[in-house]
Amino acid sequence: MRHYILWCGLLWSVTLLAQPRAELNLLLGGGAYLGDLQVANQIPDLEQVQFSPGLQFGLPIHSNWLVRAGFQTLSYDGADAFSDIVEIRERDFSFTGKLTEGNVQLVWEPLAHRRYPATGGYRSIISPYLFVGAGLAFFEHTTRYGNPGVDGFPPKIQADLDAEESPAFVLPVGGGVRFDLSKHTSVGLELGARKTFTDQLDGVSNSGKSDTDDWYLAGGLTISYRWITPDYDRDGFFDKVDACPEQAGVDYAKGCPDSDGDGLPDNMDLCPYQAGKIETRGCPDTDFDGIADFVDDCPDYPGSASAKGCLDSDGDGLRDDEDMCPHCPAVNGLSGCPDTDGDGIEDARDRCPNLAGTSEGEGCPYVDTDHDGVADEEDQCPELAGSEATKGCPDTDGDGLIDTEDKCPTLAGTSENMGCPAVSEAIKEVLAFVTEAVQFETGSNQLKESSQEKLDELVAILEEYPYYHLTISGHTDSQGNNEANLKLSQARAEACFEYLKDGGINAARMAHEGFGESQPIAPNTTKDGRRKNRRVAFELVVR
Repeated sequence: MRHYILWCGLLWSVTLLAQPRAELNLLLGGGAYLGDLQVANQIPDLEQVQFSPGLQFGLPIHSNWLVRAGFQTLSYDGADAFSDIVEIRERDFSFTGKLTEGNVQLVWEPLAHRRYPATGGYRSIISPYLFVGAGLAFFEHTTRYGNPGVDGFPPKIQADLDAEESPAFVLPVGGGVRFDLSKHTSVGLELGARKTFTDQLDGVSNSGKSDTDDWYLAGGLTISYRWITPDYDRDGFFDKVDACPEQAGVDYAKGCPDSDGDGLPDNMDLCPYQAGKIETRGCPDTDFDGIADFVDDCPDYPGSASAKGCLDSDGDGLRDDEDMCPHCPAVNGLSGCPDTDGDGIEDARDRCPNLAGTSEGEGCPYVDTDHDGVADEEDQCPELAGSEATKGCPDTDGDGLIDTEDKCPTLAGTSENMGCPAVSEAIKEVLAFVTEAVQFETGSNQLKESSQEKLDELVAILEEYPYYHLTISGHTDSQGNNEANLKLSQARAEACFEYLKDGGINAARMAHEGFGESQPIAPNTTKDGRRKNRRVAFELVVR
């Protein structure tokens, strides 16, 4: 009998190894009140259900039993206005209330043991459960007694006002069902009723049905998280310390199996069912050359790893019976013979054994006159050193344009600027300022003295950047004759051109043209717009 009890206790302990150590439940649902101001013999409709969240912490005491403690809150209300009885409606009582419930429950989940079967592992299940418990409900309410009477509240109503019964003892009872998402999480639906030992949830007792206690319902969605320290394979090592949690193993292998007993766990043993040596990853080595038989091309006599277990006299990685030069170690060799320059031609046939070449050149490279690494037949500049990226042509400034196409071969630039650097924002600002600042005497091409100072700034810029050319374009507003405006814009552009030329700028670097009133930048209908349109514009370009 004692042996039977011992074995039953051992089996129960092993079963519990797979159970969760604890779980946390979040309740997201609703609740409703059942009492004196609830319509008789009716289930509360959805309009009376209010949000009722809760939190529970559970501890398993058996594979199918759980003790959990938690709390839940509920707002509730009721009114005589919903009654079918005329006298009750005329009484016109109503109330609102809030309560917080703390409880301890015993939960029976008859299918829970299937989640962690005794054979090992985990399995997702759909599991119904029932619960019963005890707790306390702390509540408060605001009751409105609709028709108290001319002479004040009747005695029964006054008795209800004087009553203070919070907290109240409650008995939760109900059930639900869980849907497992993983070994740690599940969602479910739960519905429970609360038998309260008070008739004061609504503030109506003596003035109502004083012989009937109030009830309330609570239910909704549950979200559960389980803390688990299981032993999936039942080998005595919890999964968190078991190197092979899904396979029963031995202690020296940290919970992993060692099927052939050679001291190397199966997950590290290349031959888990043949006893071998640790040096050969658990596999047999018949010739003791340190190479396991299953990868040894010559398992019956010792060899070297470089030749897959066969004899390799010169150590070049090619077994002697396949080596054309068995006693001469190959260097980048073919068929075991040396190829010093690694060009795929053995030294014995290579006319340039120390210089990589081609078979067409009998081991010597192609001709490369400029020594830039690009063969002459592919080099677009065979006598000027370049690079593969530029097809053998030089690109001194490294901007991607070869020198012959680069207007600024010693300055890195952009392809849009023909290899010259882009105009900086600072210079663009100067050009814009000069365009606006250059002014002429009214109706003429005579530069004002203040404008000459601005043109001197252009002289300095053109001297600093000799690779830029300048375009000068004259414009007028729409006042006056079109032909006269065109001639005036040409004359003003030419005046700027002549001033800059006199300042030392080569005329070949400049071009000027007048456009009259054809290219306005502002409306000619306003004075300010016409002022902006009367301008000489300057632009730096690369040619």
